[in-house]
Amino acid sequence: MPADFAEAVINNLDEAIFLFNPDGLLIFVNKAGEEFFGRTLREVRARHYMDLFPDSRDITMLIQKTISEGRLFNYRDINMKPGRNIDIHLYPLYLDNNIEGVIVCIRENFLLMEKGGDYQFDSLLFMLVSIAHEIKNPLSGIKGAAQLMKQSKAAEDMREYIDLIIKETDRLDSVLHDYLQVSRQPVFNEINIHEAIEHALKIMEPAVIEKDVVITKFYDPSLPDIKGDGSKLLQVFINLIKNALESMDASAEDRKLIVSTRPASEYMVVYDSADSAALLTKGKKQRWIVINIEDTGKGISSGELEKIFLPFYTRKEGGSGIGLALSKKIIKDHGGIIKVKGGDGKGAIFSIYLPF
Repeated sequence: MPADFAEAVINNLDEAIFLFNPDGLLIFVNKAGEEFFGRTLREVRARHYMDLFPDSRDITMLIQKTISEGRLFNYRDINMKPGRNIDIHLYPLYLDNNIEGVIVCIRENFLLMEKGGDYQFDSLLFMLVSIAHEIKNPLSGIKGAAQLMKQSKAAEDMREYIDLIIKETDRLDSVLHDYLQVSRQPVFNEINIHEAIEHALKIMEPAVIEKDVVITKFYDPSLPDIKGDGSKLLQVFINLIKNALESMDASAEDRKLIVSTRPASEYMVVYDSADSAALLTKGKKQRWIVINIEDTGKGISSGELEKIFLPFYTRKEGGSGIGLALSKKIIKDHGGIIKVKGGDGKGAIFSIYLPF
């Protein structure tokens, strides 16, 4: 078998493959491995595994044990920083009964279950919907009474306060409407994901112009249509674009919004929300569409990354704290997941994974 053919096979694997020599220096990495590091083979060749995995003591320990003991190791669900979960397999490389290195195979897992579990998340959203139903009817009564008072001549001196009551009940009614949207299940139809994104960008165009934000698009035209609820996905895209625009200070020089689509190469592990122990995919690869919405705003601190999808959590003055929680629920109802990466002052990237 030609060497270039064997290399082509290895480069087409989903797993990240790394080959280290007995001294722990990297000799080879395949394409998935380059994506894993975000660097090319030329950049990482001859680097020591301690340098390549500085925050992953478990991985460096396993590589050392494989080299020193000459036996294979398999471990699942190793947590890496920042917030990455992997399965790892290590094999000693023997040539003429001598250990000439170690082969490391890493498969990254994307878990639907968030910290605390989906059960708690769903229970909290159910509670919100129940409360919203209880509040909505008396709120309508308050608004109706205020409108009747406004028509009364006796209330002319109170008109300013009555208008305030009506305005605030309308605002609260809008918040409750968002909560109640959680309970409506999606209606699936064939959707062109690019048309849905373009629709959201068109709606948000006035805000884009006002902020003088440059939009860059990288669409993969080969992506097929998907099954989805167009109005609900539109709501997600509008919410994420709106948040991205609001994160960019008008005084900042570099204001960019980057929207891209691609087929996912990641290995996805998705659990049934009713039974977190029931693995739906059984290790079988699923195909996914990935929509990335990236901004050059003020970013998200590491402490906030764990909270932003929680209902009521918001950094915005006057915000309801329901937008991202609702977006997560919508994507989950579509069988997908939503992830976020970002750092202080370095912008944020929201990634939406939807099944083909």
